[in-house]
Order: sequence, then C-alpha cells, then structure tokens
Amino acid sequence: MAIGSSQANSRTMLSLLTPRDRQAEFFGFYTLTGRLSSIIGPILYGWIAHQTGDIRYSVLSLIFFFVIGWILLQSVQLQEGIEQAKVNEE
Repeated sequence: MAIGSSQANSRTMLSLLTPRDRQAEFFGFYTLTGRLSSIIGPILYGWIAHQTGDIRYSVLSLIFFFVIGWILLQSVQLQEGIEQAKVNEE
C-alpha cells in the first residue's frame, strides 16, 4: 500500500474530473471533507477503543475504512469522467 501518495493522486484525479471553471468549488469541498475526516476519525478511533477496552480493535477498524474507500474507488470511471469534464468546460 502506498498511502502517502494518495493525497497527490487524489488531487490530480480531482483536477482531471472537474471543469476548470468549477475547480475552486470542488477543491473547497475536498478540503472540507478532509478536515471533517480529521475530526471524525480520531473520535471514532477513541470511541471504539473505549467501548471495547482494547486499542487493537480501533486499529482493525481502519481496515474497514480502507476497504470501503477501495470499493468506492472501483466505481470511478476515470476516462469517462475526464471526457465529461471537458464537455462541461465548453
């Protein structure tokens, strides 16, 4: 897994999938969701550790989120999205 490169890859993918005249709007939403996840993630991690009494279950819960993210990414049709973004620019 190359988690470190996911930030750069996601920004590149977002810029390819959005029309140029709306990129600021989409990047703002991207930043908002990133900040929300940095709040919700530790709260959920701590809640799981508190409920189970074992921090290992919190670490295991991360696998769930990676799998859900991977499944969601499988549904992205990149080439079709790039073409649609170009059409929306015109």
